[in-house]
Amino acid sequence: MTKTISLQPATFNTLEEERTHRKQRLAASFRLFSKFGFDEGIAGHITVRDPKYTDHFWVNPFGMHFSQISVSDLILVNHKGDIVEGEHSVNGAAFAIHSEIHKARPDAIA
Repeated sequence: MTKTISLQPATFNTLEEERTHRKQRLAASFRLFSKFGFDEGIAGHITVRDPKYTDHFWVNPFGMHFSQISVSDLILVNHKGDIVEGEHSVNGAAFAIHSEIHKARPDAIA
């Protein structure tokens, strides 16, 4: 039996479903980066744009090891650097770099 793999992007019924999907993939990405040695103490960050508030993005908490990050740890930050959702602090370098990328490339999701 041959398994068919779809190369089409996932589709969602609501923005909440899409947000959950993106956050799950982001948290998994951190853990994969850790597994393959792409982590350096507290340095490093990966972000994903929020599907509802497109000038906001989700980012890892400052000081948390990539191998420990779960969906509930992620921080939603707006274009000013304000924490909109989350209980941890944000790495200033993560905001400075990724906010400019998200601003310059509105087509970039992650």
